[in-house]
Amino acid sequence: MISNELELNIVLIGWVVPFLLGLFLFMIKTPEARAQAHYEKGKTIVAISFLLFGVELLCQWLMRKLEIANPILSVSIYLYVFCIVSELLAVGYCTVLWTGAFNKRQRRIFLMVLSLFALALVVNYLLPSRKWQLWGLLLCCVTLFAITCNAIYSCIVVYRRTVKSLRTYYSDVVEGMIRWMPGVGFGILVFLLSAPLIIWLPRWVGVYQVVLGTILFIYTFICIINFSANYKSLAVALDENDPERGQEAVPDTSDDDAQANMHHSSLSDSLLEIIRGKEERWCAQGGYRTRGITIEQAAHEMGTNRHYLSRYLNEVKNMTFYEWVAQMRIREAQSIMIIERNKTIEQIAGLVGFSSPSTFSITFKRIVGISPNQWRNQQ
Repeated sequence: MISNELELNIVLIGWVVPFLLGLFLFMIKTPEARAQAHYEKGKTIVAISFLLFGVELLCQWLMRKLEIANPILSVSIYLYVFCIVSELLAVGYCTVLWTGAFNKRQRRIFLMVLSLFALALVVNYLLPSRKWQLWGLLLCCVTLFAITCNAIYSCIVVYRRTVKSLRTYYSDVVEGMIRWMPGVGFGILVFLLSAPLIIWLPRWVGVYQVVLGTILFIYTFICIINFSANYKSLAVALDENDPERGQEAVPDTSDDDAQANMHHSSLSDSLLEIIRGKEERWCAQGGYRTRGITIEQAAHEMGTNRHYLSRYLNEVKNMTFYEWVAQMRIREAQSIMIIERNKTIEQIAGLVGFSSPSTFSITFKRIVGISPNQWRNQQ
């Protein structure tokens, strides 16, 4: 059983943590560049959601401190603030990853949803019967669940769009960082499901909910900070790749096929020959083994322009940078598995440049059609 003093302290900490995290996000500034303007906007929206949640917990702390026993009012405040916070988190997340997110139409819908939800809570609070108030709150919880699910769905759509655009900008580090963020959505849903329990269960249940919410916001904060650390390189990928145009993976493209496709390229024949020579030397040196390699780094190491390299791969090789690097790594991994049978899958994955055995196995199966162990057993 949690004492009243400990409960007050936990709620107080729950207020301070998201509030400080929100202030810290406000203090982090990105370079004033056009490509990064939407990131600054999204980060600010997320920071506002943190501050609002901190203020809500402060209200809860004051109600406990002043011994204002009104669970209907307490839960109503919580539900409305949570509605705002969950919507803002979704908007901030989408804005960070996509410049076209949160347009005028979406802003109108956002304000309409918040207004209607606030009206529903006010009407519910004015009901004369406590029984009807409880049922009204339950209905508001169900509505909020639907609103949050829709917000998370929007995040998933933008997330998939972003990952698709990064297929031509290969980086295990950046992709791994992006894949952190959907976890926030699942955390929000779990957090939401516990909201109705406050009324029917002992007060200390709300303390555990505060702890869960604090962990969720710390997790979200870490995601945003990781995004900030990698944003310079990520912005290049998101700004220069069209996520709607993504190409399906191509199993393989031989040199003969590339030669046959040369006349379809917008690059001149002399420039194509130069890039092919640079490509051969870079591949012979094993440049594709570098972990987290990007098309910009590869172009720099080759001594060419990333735009030329991207056009060369798309028009001549008929594949993205991601597919090109992955196929070379898998091709070398197959050679190692035949020649050095004593090496484990983990060792081979590291040798050819994959960040983890799981990434290697997934990529291998996508390109070859079977797992690395199955392929090795067939040789």
